[in-house]
Amino acid sequence: MSHQRDRIERGWQLLEAGDLAGAEAALRRAQQGGSDGADVLCLAGAVASARGEIDDALDLLARAAAADPEDPHPLLQAGELELYSRGDPKAAIAMAGRALALTDEDEERADVLLLRAEAEFQLEDEKAALAAAADTMAMVEELEIADPVLLTRAAQMYLDLDRWDDAERGYLAAVEEDPSQADAHHGLGLVYERRGDREAMIRAWTDTRRLDELAPPPPWHLSLDEFEKVAEAAMAELPPEVLSRLENVPVLIADLPDEHLVEEGYDPRLLGLFSGVPLPGKSHATNQVAVIDAVHLYQKNLERESADREQLVEEIRVTVLHETAHFFGLEDDDLDSLGLG
Repeated sequence: MSHQRDRIERGWQLLEAGDLAGAEAALRRAQQGGSDGADVLCLAGAVASARGEIDDALDLLARAAAADPEDPHPLLQAGELELYSRGDPKAAIAMAGRALALTDEDEERADVLLLRAEAEFQLEDEKAALAAAADTMAMVEELEIADPVLLTRAAQMYLDLDRWDDAERGYLAAVEEDPSQADAHHGLGLVYERRGDREAMIRAWTDTRRLDELAPPPPWHLSLDEFEKVAEAAMAELPPEVLSRLENVPVLIADLPDEHLVEEGYDPRLLGLFSGVPLPGKSHATNQVAVIDAVHLYQKNLERESADREQLVEEIRVTVLHETAHFFGLEDDDLDSLGLG
């Protein structure tokens, strides 16, 4: 039995490191000791989710919950999939409610409550959503939390609620617990951006970029060739008269924005960027500094933004169309109305 536990733990570690093939091998070895245990089924659900097989993952997690009705973890995993893969906050709230009744430790309760708050924040009725999320965060405040990931998630929720001081305290506590917590550094940058503290923002985002560069790719990572093909397919959606205008505008792929862009105040987690002069601003007689027109895509950031391969493909598509639209001079409000915001 101890060998099976070791294999399950190894599977989770490999999955977290972005090694889906290794996690699948660890899962197969764990299943040799029995495939119907809740722990094995939870790992199997996570592996299925990493493959993008969300329905299969939810079925496995339902079996895990039935195998051990006192364990909140299958319900928590399922709630996360309902919220972040299926986009169903009501289903996530229901799962969180069931899981909360099974928790007794503070950090376990915090994990469930944060999922519930994140789901409540996405409810359609904005006023009710803000009130519900704020009430849930009041419950979180009563708990003892030291885990840097939970502290970061709590801080992000406060930022979403425009409680900047609470957000800053949470992010700083997360960084103190784990200086390599890139999400916390990025959140601090967002707090300082909203306060207008440019120097502190750039410091925080410089740390974010340095840490993001070291992060392993997720299981849905695409090779450069695959990534280019997805971007090319997005460009092919454009009408011929638009493509003719873009003939000399390359699509450039990099892991992250260049350091000099972060030093200029750009968010290191940009998904894409148009560099150059938008078409309506071009002139044959001008004193503009020559800048090459290009659409930049940032692969690590797009992969981080996605929960599976299908979502990644859609994120690349939307980002290509978004940045291409900037070339034609469309502003963010125009892009929102087109569904490309």
